[in-house]
Amino acid sequence: MTHSNRNFVFAYVLLVALPLFGLAGVLRSGRKLSVPISVGGLWKINANQDQLAGLLCGKFLLAQNAAFTISQSGKTFTLNLPNPALSATSGAIEGNTISATLIPSAVGPKEAECADHSLSLTATVDTKASPRALQGTLREQNCPGCAAIEFRGIREAKETH
Repeated sequence: MTHSNRNFVFAYVLLVALPLFGLAGVLRSGRKLSVPISVGGLWKINANQDQLAGLLCGKFLLAQNAAFTISQSGKTFTLNLPNPALSATSGAIEGNTISATLIPSAVGPKEAECADHSLSLTATVDTKASPRALQGTLREQNCPGCAAIEFRGIREAKETH
């Protein structure tokens, strides 16, 4: 084998064979990954308005036209509320269940009483429904005697132009 042939074989192994083996290894390890469900978009929420009014921080949810937006990235998401009294919060997706904590932000003297009462949101997403639907509960975290409030949500269809 001549010197130039040896260099060609070495370059071929280095530039072609090793990357192909690396790609095969990445693809084999990626088989174990699963895609999280899609929850991103605008959600319209329906809950018992009297129960929401009974929550110390429930009046903020009543004032937002019962809607929120979810921006998703993998198994995490950001839940954005149009009401400035509740700040955007992050959540997690585990299987077909989403969970997040809604943290009130004191924007005025009336809202200051709500600052220590965050709300826990837990919901199950119905992946077979079209449009996507969810059913869950809202609960005040620092209120062990408070009842959980059930709600339902429907994801608004994305507009196509």
